[in-house]
Amino acid sequence: MIVNSGNKPGYDVLIANFERAYPNIDVNITYPTTPEDVFNLEATELAAGNAPELLLALPGCGAPSSICVLGKAGYLAPMMKKPWSKRSLPLVTSLNKLGKGLFAFTPLVSPVGIFTNDDRFRQLGLKVPQTFAQLLTLCQKAKAAGTAAIVLDGLNQNDVLFLIVDMAVANVFGKDTHWNAKRRANKVTFASSQGWRRSLQQFVDMNKAGCFQPGVAGTSSQIALFARGQGLMMVGVSNQKGALDGALDEAGAQFRYSHHPFPGGTTATQIRTFVNPGSSVSVNAHSSAQGQAAAQTFVDFIARPQQNSLFAKIQGGLTQYEFLKLQLPGFMAGDASILKQHKYVISPITGWWNPGVAAFLRLNQIGLITGQRSVDDILNGMDAAWRQGPA
Repeated sequence: MIVNSGNKPGYDVLIANFERAYPNIDVNITYPTTPEDVFNLEATELAAGNAPELLLALPGCGAPSSICVLGKAGYLAPMMKKPWSKRSLPLVTSLNKLGKGLFAFTPLVSPVGIFTNDDRFRQLGLKVPQTFAQLLTLCQKAKAAGTAAIVLDGLNQNDVLFLIVDMAVANVFGKDTHWNAKRRANKVTFASSQGWRRSLQQFVDMNKAGCFQPGVAGTSSQIALFARGQGLMMVGVSNQKGALDGALDEAGAQFRYSHHPFPGGTTATQIRTFVNPGSSVSVNAHSSAQGQAAAQTFVDFIARPQQNSLFAKIQGGLTQYEFLKLQLPGFMAGDASILKQHKYVISPITGWWNPGVAAFLRLNQIGLITGQRSVDDILNGMDAAWRQGPA
């Protein structure tokens, strides 16, 4: 099995449970550090014909290891008559389909936003920002207090991508939930969108305001930095909780933290965040019949309500049922009002019709704060990638 290391806390527990229940099946799992590492490793091993029985496959079409890309290439085995599909959200299930065929199970859906060091906020007499203007003011106050407002992995392309897209939710998708459909119909472009232009400029403005830690462009350890108390906030998906808990233990530190929507908008009540149906599990269609059968057994096991809920508790996301019923853990109380009022969108990236759009943004986004790329460079490059057509 291949899955990125952020999921290690949960899968380590579920695999141990599975191997006790099925002692004749061993699960050998590889945890590359970032989603990009997963994409590269999977692509290499699939091309060589030695990929594992279980693959990471992201819902939709916007990533190299997406259902669209892997499914259309014939790499994914169908999941037939699964009992767990009846408990799945149709919106999530639809992103795991090609035609009428279901090809993946999504263990978690997770809001994107910020983790906050609540003890440090209290010590400094500061409040969690609700708008972008409040965020810039907080950045100045944090810097004056000798700390960073936000720790960010400049080298982790996915963390920066999610930050920029989250700001685009407030500026683009929250105002026009059909923007992706209009882009597919060539009624809009990235370059002509003032909302997209504003989102990229906000990333630049945050850097100019000193929101990030020094040397952000070369940082690859935001969870460790946050766990050591070197920032008030950390950009992240809620299911990074498992990795954060591990980093706190390793650092010998304990502080109260919580998760909130990113303050990218002009008001606290607008749509300003997205929910990410992440890291789905698929079965490699090129594996042996015995390997595929074992892999399907594992998928069915982790989809059991008790195991799925345990995974969500450890990781920090929500099962599809918990999301539907709004059964949020305590640390996600800051997300509650946004979710209850449906002030969110599903990840816009899943609606980008080929992986090249996000890939161009990933590779060039950090250039916005190093001075190597302009806003126009990014927007024009995303449009050029879009014009390559569907995956």
